[in-house]
Amino acid sequence: MPKGYNVFSTLNPQQQTLLNQLLGSMQGQVKGIAQQPTYQAGQSYLQNILGGDTEAFEAPLMRQFHERTIPALAERFSGAGAGAQRSSAFQQALGSAGADLSERLGALRGGLQMLALPQALGYAQAPSNELMNLLGLQTQAFAPKKPSFLQELLTGLSGGIGPGIGLLGGMGAGSMLQRLLRAIGG
Repeated sequence: MPKGYNVFSTLNPQQQTLLNQLLGSMQGQVKGIAQQPTYQAGQSYLQNILGGDTEAFEAPLMRQFHERTIPALAERFSGAGAGAQRSSAFQQALGSAGADLSERLGALRGGLQMLALPQALGYAQAPSNELMNLLGLQTQAFAPKKPSFLQELLTGLSGGIGPGIGLLGGMGAGSMLQRLLRAIGG
């Protein structure tokens, strides 16, 4: 919502009740976006991510760990002599690499879920939004907020007093009034 505007319904309570009844009765009859295979696939995909199924994104990182990280660690420790791969230093390095992988996977999972949430909410609202668009209904409007008496008074004063004070040598007084207006939301 734009700053400085109020949102209000364009419907009175009786109209809203009638609209809700109309939408409820039409919901089963309208074959819209929710029936489209791509919509259903997208919705299912987002639900899976929100449910924690991020295996498709995690698989490349796991493969890289198994194909590159573990062999690189083993190679580094194989040059240290016989039995170095059974040493506690090797186990610690492997454990550290595994912890790093776990952290990266957790961050990836969390990031994917954060991105999926607003999309899933959009998917949930899409069928009713489509129905409203088909009916040509706009039920919200925006109106500028009315400034308070104090804001109007200070706005009027800043237009006359600020330049007047500036002419008298009190430079900066006009900007002080403008700062005061901003502080009270004007």
